Amino acid sequence: MSVRKVHSPVNLYLGVIVALICAVMVALNVSVGAYALAAILMVVLLTLLADLYALMRARRLPVRVEMVLVLVAIAILVAICQFGAEAAFYAFPVVVGAFLVRQGCFPLLFSSAFLVAVVPVIGLCAADWQIAIRLGLALLLCLGFLWFAAQRIAEAQSRLETSVIQDPLTGCFNRRHLARLSEAEDLSAASLILFDLDYFKSVNDTFGHPTGDFVLRAVTTLVRQQLDKGDLLFRIGGEEFLVLRLKPEEGTTRALAEQCRQRLEASRILATRRITATFSCADFAGRSQIEPVLGQADAGLLQAKRAGRNRVV
Repeated sequence: MSVRKVHSPVNLYLGVIVALICAVMVALNVSVGAYALAAILMVVLLTLLADLYALMRARRLPVRVEMVLVLVAIAILVAICQFGAEAAFYAFPVVVGAFLVRQGCFPLLFSSAFLVAVVPVIGLCAADWQIAIRLGLALLLCLGFLWFAAQRIAEAQSRLETSVIQDPLTGCFNRRHLARLSEAEDLSAASLILFDLDYFKSVNDTFGHPTGDFVLRAVTTLVRQQLDKGDLLFRIGGEEFLVLRLKPEEGTTRALAEQCRQRLEASRILATRRITATFSCADFAGRSQIEPVLGQADAGLLQAKRAGRNRVV
């Protein structure tokens, strides 16, 4: 059974409001003798109460939100059959709700199927095809606007997430993303390469910061070309970079660092000055925390710099 953990109290407030409305609707339908509709709404209410209990306990939802939406859609179709076309206006909040509570393809598929079902039910049960067509077109227009808004929101969210985890100058991942990965991924079999550009401050002092920025971007491009699929490149300081290898083949990390060093040394990023870097490698070797491994690599990098730079340790 698919379940989802809740991350916001807004979900709880929305669930309470919908549950209260369902409770009122159950009472109203019982009072007019619409027992079938009241029974369906009671099922919706019970599923909502089960989910609300899970929310208050900070547990995973026992009932999928998709199932709740389907039950509500069925209740609306039954209401149309019993009370006429006016009950179809409840379709609008359901379609909107589908886009609010779920992402991906489900809201579009659910709303499209619901629209296809509502129109003939109104035409056949309420015997009013003119209203059915008008309401269907209104729902279709609403669906189109909602889909457009959902796409724009998804694009904006993607851009925001990218800006949060990427360095804007080089396009490398940043320290924030490194911290996230260290918490989310199993790094026990990983390794890392720490490298620092040699005497980079003098590049900025001699040629200016725009040239320094150009060098950083060029180094990033060159190193990326050497990496294997799955290797991640981070900029963790001004001219300090890190390559995280989640599942490297044994013995290949140092060879990769040496390859990057040689390619960088042989490059002609600047016509009048050679750009080099000092590299340090470290394996996690069963350790799950990145801090001690990064500390080991940092100590090795310092040792390599004292030994003359432009080397791998």
